[in-house]
Amino acid sequence: MPAEMDEHRARALLDGLTAKQREVLDLLVLHRTTKEIARELGIAPNTVDQRIAGVRDKWGTSNRKETARFYARLCDLCGKPTCDFSRVDEPGADVESLLHDLPETPQFVLSDARPMMGFPEWLEEEREPVVTAPVGLETLDQKFGRIGRVAAILVLAMVMAMTLATSLAVADALERLI
Repeated sequence: MPAEMDEHRARALLDGLTAKQREVLDLLVLHRTTKEIARELGIAPNTVDQRIAGVRDKWGTSNRKETARFYARLCDLCGKPTCDFSRVDEPGADVESLLHDLPETPQFVLSDARPMMGFPEWLEEEREPVVTAPVGLETLDQKFGRIGRVAAILVLAMVMAMTLATSLAVADALERLI
């Protein structure tokens, strides 16, 4: 990995990559794990590792981090954006037109979190409330009350004690046989 590099050499190194290797490197630059990259691209995690290893062999980098940094540096030298974000901010786009819908003083308010609640507003009036049935020991509380729950715990403790005693008796009998 040369310390000084010109744009021509950087372009040559980037052109030596396959489109699939670039795809993986774009996501690697975003600090994605192998599993995340595989899931996003719809490939096996081993395939992701193989593509990264292929790039490491071509460039002589020693690890993933160094490979990602070198790729970002090459893209920067060539003027190519990583992850192909060039269509987001077209050259010559007026900055004022990009900011026209932003408020003067941006601040987070609780109503901003509304979309994170799960169901959209328009679906709430049609949706029936979900009734969840009690699970586990809550079922005993509902049917038998607190006394039933305590009794169930005592029965379970006795069953565990009997299982332990049986296991010890079996182990003792096996010891005598041997």
